[in-house]
Amino acid sequence: MPPKSTIATTTKATTTTTITTTTLDIANYPVDSLVDIVANLLDSIIETNDRLIRNSSTTAVTHFHSRTIPNIAVYPYLARILKFAPFSNEVLLCLLVYFDRIAKLKKTRYAVNSFTVHRLLITSIVVASKFTSDVFYPNSRYAKVRAAFRYAN
Repeated sequence: MPPKSTIATTTKATTTTTITTTTLDIANYPVDSLVDIVANLLDSIIETNDRLIRNSSTTAVTHFHSRTIPNIAVYPYLARILKFAPFSNEVLLCLLVYFDRIAKLKKTRYAVNSFTVHRLLITSIVVASKFTSDVFYPNSRYAKVRAAFRYAN
């Protein structure tokens, strides 16, 4: 549940309808809470895309595909990255923009699903961190975070 101090709700009554607008101050929102929100969003996207893949006769394999579905969910994976290579809310926002742009490409074979999400996440976090911040970790740090996950499971 979001902290009440960071969400502002306004209500505007007209003669026939009531419009309620809720805003979220992403810049001042706690990163770990935003990680939870993003993970839930990605889980629903993955569930939908996995269902589409099961019903499809062709499956495109990309560089981001794993041979098997990793046995770590999206939230623990993002929490692990956040713990060992901290990032800002801007990185999460960029990550969602990147995923949205991938989805909108007409001829793309890339989809966020159970086989691709972990590799897409770490790649997007690296790119977004370098794009949004003057201070970021070297690629070797991100590689260690990912490698530790791979060999621990």
